[in-house]
Amino acid sequence: MGRTKALLPWGDRPLVAAWVERFLAAGAEQVAIVLGAEAPVIRAAVEPGLPEPDRVRWVENKDPDNTGPRESLLLGLDCLPADCPAWFTPVDVPVVRAASLQALAMAWAASIASGEQPFAAIPTHGGAPGHPVLAGADFVERLFQGEAGDRIDHLLAWATRRLLHAAVDDPRVVGDMDDVAAYQAAAPPAGVPDPVR
Repeated sequence: MGRTKALLPWGDRPLVAAWVERFLAAGAEQVAIVLGAEAPVIRAAVEPGLPEPDRVRWVENKDPDNTGPRESLLLGLDCLPADCPAWFTPVDVPVVRAASLQALAMAWAASIASGEQPFAAIPTHGGAPGHPVLAGADFVERLFQGEAGDRIDHLLAWATRRLLHAAVDDPRVVGDMDDVAAYQAAAPPAGVPDPVR
């Protein structure tokens, strides 16, 4: 992208701040942000504008060049309550609607109430799985039992029968922003509040 993805404009705020606000709006009690090499710069740019900074945990991956997404995810999970399901997402994906997060959380709660024990819940759009993932205690435990370099998507593929898929009317859940063109196609105009909340 030529710049720090977490600080890319998402409407009137940095991308990572938009994600934090979306999770808080959907009912998350705490949010962990795992940062790598540019941690001080990102935190300084984002923290002052957060509406509830006391609900955000800042975590630094001290060795981002030699670790993968699983290791960063574990750092974030380690500072959150272990007895609650936890959302996770990479930062370089479109910020989804709060209603999509709420729909997935409701599907999760209904599944638990019916006696099922889902490993994780995943939103889908047009039949395709997306993000963010809502991980249960079993999923988190498996992550911690794994080895460095293990892929999160391989763990999800292994748990196919215990995954809860919830269809949502939000194409952003299957979006990706791996390059400038994809980012520009997905992001709201700079300086303008995200109309899809």
